[in-house]
Amino acid sequence: MQWAELPAEHLQAALKALEPQLRRDHELRMAQEQRAHERALESERLASESAQAKRSHTLYLTGLVAGFTIALAMLTGAIIVGMSNQPWLAAMLSGPSVIALATLFVLRRNDIALTRATTQAHGAALSTTQQAADPTGAASQGTV
Repeated sequence: MQWAELPAEHLQAALKALEPQLRRDHELRMAQEQRAHERALESERLASESAQAKRSHTLYLTGLVAGFTIALAMLTGAIIVGMSNQPWLAAMLSGPSVIALATLFVLRRNDIALTRATTQAHGAALSTTQQAADPTGAASQGTV
């Protein structure tokens, strides 16, 4: 009501003086909003990285425990089989297989050379076991 009583020139001068202040206030509020948004994004990123690190650590520990358990079971089996007078089977259980499984579970690597060596060791042990079971070779010749 008091603004209506003032002459138009005074009202126009007051609005011109008020406009820069309103513009500065708006820019200040926008800058504050931008900083708050950036802080929220940074907080989300840190939380995501923390969760990823926790998952990675859990996966690593699970692999470590699984590799240890499998290696221990294979070595125990090798001792039991070795005491049952089957040295080649004991060698297969305690040789490259343990190393391959430990590498796979603990280090999370699958080396082709290690896989190839394990396969060759198993094949050699299998052929030696078959030859030891039948020294004359009659089973492999196939009699009719």
